[in-house]
Amino acid sequence: MFSFEYTQSHYSNLLKDAAEKLHTKIKDGWLFVPAELGIGYVRVLEIANGIEVLILNCRFGTDWMLHRKANLSEYYTLRFDELTIEKEITIGIGNDIVSQNDGKLAVGYLTSSLFDWYYHGTKGTTFKAVDILLSKEWLGKLMGVELFDDILPAYVNLKSRSLNMEPLDKVYYELMNEIMQEEPDTPLPLLYIQNRVQLLLERFFTRIHSRISLADVQSVIKQEDIYTVLRIEKILVENFSVKPKSIEELSRKATMSSTKLKKLFKSVFGVPIYEYYQQKRMQRAGELLSTGNYSVKEVSEIIGYSNISNFTAAFKKHMKQEPSKFSVS
Repeated sequence: MFSFEYTQSHYSNLLKDAAEKLHTKIKDGWLFVPAELGIGYVRVLEIANGIEVLILNCRFGTDWMLHRKANLSEYYTLRFDELTIEKEITIGIGNDIVSQNDGKLAVGYLTSSLFDWYYHGTKGTTFKAVDILLSKEWLGKLMGVELFDDILPAYVNLKSRSLNMEPLDKVYYELMNEIMQEEPDTPLPLLYIQNRVQLLLERFFTRIHSRISLADVQSVIKQEDIYTVLRIEKILVENFSVKPKSIEELSRKATMSSTKLKKLFKSVFGVPIYEYYQQKRMQRAGELLSTGNYSVKEVSEIIGYSNISNFTAAFKKHMKQEPSKFSVS
């Protein structure tokens, strides 16, 4: 299995990390997928106003996982992803998980660096993407609303509880295909690509803006409370090898009552604190197993299990797969 984990807030840096991981070189902003992993390329370019775009077109020859870890350097990614699935794919955003067996998944959606995001796919998946990196400030301009500071937390909160994905229609497909006509030897003019990216942005945000109602704004969690809960989440999952902190300890660090913390945590992440902890614990186990560097017994010990049978049962419950099968293919 190929597994790539990152926290980069710039696609240019992400591409450098990917090249290092793949033991290959970047040529004029292009990174070509090594034959042992699959076939295709990743392309990064910067358009007007410092907005970065990542273009991906590849077919994986092995099982794979891409995982952007959450962090508090707030930025957003608008994803236009088309996946042709030969067997299965799992998508995780925050605490939401969606799986699909074979067929095609073609969607546009917004993710935030405040929450984990990952794709876990199988061999034979074809992955085409035009992903656009946006700062909070640029997102506010694109949404074009005075209530941005209120609506953004509402949207982030909604995203933590549901995958509100927009199916790609004919217009989206045409714009993506026009961008992907570019070849290394015959690059398209930057203004041509910039125009198509701007059309993608305008179409998505015109449609998504109408979905965010005043009811969402009125019921939104305060932004400072969202950041407090995100800080507590980092403390909760920082070390799985030791017993997790109690609700009382976490509430003291949050400087709020345990009742308020439990309510806020569930509102933001969709599940109670310790259920979330266990899910992240199993996800970490999957990441370690996917590297092929650890045995099942070693992973169970790293994440705090003294009994391998208990670990195996917990892993299968959350990941729907035996840990012995969740390794390098």
